[in-house]
Amino acid sequence: MKLGNTPSPPPGRWTLVVLIAFLSDCASTPSQPVVDKLDPDTATTLTVMNDPVELLAEATRGSAGDPFAYIAPFETDQMGKRALFLWMSAPAPESTTLEPQLLCDGKPLALQPVDGGLKRLGLAHAPYATPAPWSLYWYFQLPQDALKCLAGAQTIALETRVAGGGGEPQRFTVGSKSLAALKEFSSRQNPQ
Repeated sequence: MKLGNTPSPPPGRWTLVVLIAFLSDCASTPSQPVVDKLDPDTATTLTVMNDPVELLAEATRGSAGDPFAYIAPFETDQMGKRALFLWMSAPAPESTTLEPQLLCDGKPLALQPVDGGLKRLGLAHAPYATPAPWSLYWYFQLPQDALKCLAGAQTIALETRVAGGGGEPQRFTVGSKSLAALKEFSSRQNPQ
């Protein structure tokens, strides 16, 4: 065993360490909360949030219950014809149909469901990914006043009930501190 000069690592290793540190610093730079993207099959431009608003269940339903629901607005632009919509998603037990109700500061929003799915929206691809295989999702027309209420809300709640009544609704909520991206989306719809 030779004591004394311990060989230093090859220069390539230090370059790799510096490169990894640089790239991880770049990766932590926050992205834009609202982006425009193109549905390549329909040529519809979409304005979406990078991440939907996450709502947390007020009470869990057993160990297998998913405690998260999501909402996110989006705008379609088909050759200058713009329309606002709201996407909502919530967990559901297998083979269950749920009826959602969105509340803005405790007041129910009257949202018109979109019948006909993506085709009715002029899209071939969903604006947001379904969070889990057991999640249901819905599309609604989103009036400007409802978007304004959501963007300025202190609390947003999504209640889901089993279709046809029966049982207590499951309630998911989020507070105003988690609505920055929603406020950004709203400000892009109504530039001051």
